[in-house]
Amino acid sequence: MSSNFFGISKVKFTPEGGLAVRVLNETGGPSIKGYIVEPGPSVDNSAKYTDGGDVDPIGVVYDADVPDGEYMWVVVSGIADVYYSGNDVVRATFSRVPTSGEALPDGHAINEPLPSPPFATDKHFQEIGHSLESISAPGLAKTILHFN
Repeated sequence: MSSNFFGISKVKFTPEGGLAVRVLNETGGPSIKGYIVEPGPSVDNSAKYTDGGDVDPIGVVYDADVPDGEYMWVVVSGIADVYYSGNDVVRATFSRVPTSGEALPDGHAINEPLPSPPFATDKHFQEIGHSLESISAPGLAKTILHFN
């Protein structure tokens, strides 16, 4: 892969309005669009799916079916399609990585009203952004991303 910033790039804007970067897929299988990722544990410049309770989400997979060990696009800012399970998604609410007690699959997101103390502080570091549309979960919903 070229390091040319404007040729074969490591960064791009998606048609949905997201800023995406290229990282190696270290998920253990083909990438799944909308899954939340964190830095990969074994390889530089890689990403893996978040586990329940993780506090270091960095982005959302943009490409589906990229083989493990290959480069995939990950949306790190702006708008992304995020995969939610658990609660139905209500637009303009809080989106985050599940807590360890919520028992959802790795990489899935959960949506809820803004948490109140004492959970507001803990969940703040699991936040990925705010939903822009309402859907019945499970499924993809447009979400404006920001990470804490």
